[in-house]
Amino acid sequence: MNAHLAQLLTIDLENLLKMNLSKLTLIPVLMIFSVVVNMCLTILEMQTLSYLMLGLSLLSFAVISIFYFKSGTISRYVAVIIMFQVMLFTSTVINGNDVKNCFYQGCTIIFIAIASDFFKERFYLLVCAFALSFSFCTYLNFYHLMTHPDLWIVDDLKSTQGYILGGNYNGMGCRLLCAVGTSVVCLKYSKWWIINVIPVTLISIVTLATVQSMTSLTGILLFLLFCFIPSRKLLKTGIITLIATVIFFQIFVCFQGKGIEHNSLIVWFVEDVLDKDITFTHRTYMWDAASKVFVDSPIYGYGLVDADWYYSHMSSFAKGPHNFIWGILIYGGIILLALFTYICYMAFIKLPATNDKSVLLIYAVAATMFTMMIMEVYPLPFIITLITFAYFAPRSQEVIEPTIPNTV
Repeated sequence: MNAHLAQLLTIDLENLLKMNLSKLTLIPVLMIFSVVVNMCLTILEMQTLSYLMLGLSLLSFAVISIFYFKSGTISRYVAVIIMFQVMLFTSTVINGNDVKNCFYQGCTIIFIAIASDFFKERFYLLVCAFALSFSFCTYLNFYHLMTHPDLWIVDDLKSTQGYILGGNYNGMGCRLLCAVGTSVVCLKYSKWWIINVIPVTLISIVTLATVQSMTSLTGILLFLLFCFIPSRKLLKTGIITLIATVIFFQIFVCFQGKGIEHNSLIVWFVEDVLDKDITFTHRTYMWDAASKVFVDSPIYGYGLVDADWYYSHMSSFAKGPHNFIWGILIYGGIILLALFTYICYMAFIKLPATNDKSVLLIYAVAATMFTMMIMEVYPLPFIITLITFAYFAPRSQEVIEPTIPNTV
């Protein structure tokens, strides 16, 4: 009987592997949904549900990996993403840091890259699935926020950790930007997406205003400004200008740490032009603290570190460096930053030649995320999602179907 059961399982596995996953709809959407929900929501008070979503996410990663790698080919982009994650995992192991979460995060990042390459001929399906998943998390978070007013009414110090979207008020921004950005892009495929775009945008704005996450709120409004630019040429110019500004600010302000307080030109620019505190609410101290730990391990960093590591290794006013590039340097040093820079180069190299409005908006939402990350460190999967879309969008020769087939 055991031999007969083994034979049946072998036959079922062979039939499964013969299935053309790239032509299906429901299964890929459910896989993407499980991965996005797992990386968006923090539901520690419901551990059974949390473990279930983690299990489904890992299962989705395993399934897409089997179907992708059985073809025997791998794209350059996916290869570099895997190299990036292997480098981060190796540094984490060497330094004895959070290996488990690094592995889970790596599965999510590689899933995003593989799924995007696997479904590049049906890019509309990919974007729509991500938009639906991010929107679901946005609505669920708003419901939780309205039913738990103690999170934002009495928390003047913004120290509460009970938010389900990211765990704290600063974690919401990248998730809500992904929800709004992907939903807006979906308008290319159907004007009916306006039914989702309007409420998810309004809810995102209200949510961020309620919890007073001003960096994230400014980012959402900046992206919406890009959406209303009618000229493609002007839109493209705005995106390139924003990217150049981010690079300039990172090099000449963020990398200087407390040193900017002694530069009269920068002091004038920050205080008189930007009308900001010269320390950016003590962020210059955090950048200075990040530079000190970086020089102790500049080549391969410390791996994926957690809050306890930051509190014990960095002397600053809050957890972490509050700047994504400093975060990358702490995670994996110069090697990881070089890989990340190359990933961004591959994604944005086609921007100057792009004239499609929906593709330009994908670049816009990615550029907006980079702007927000000057002052914050967001989880890598959200950043990789937008960069990956920016890479595949101009390369995808999708056929927009009038209706999505009901295929399992």
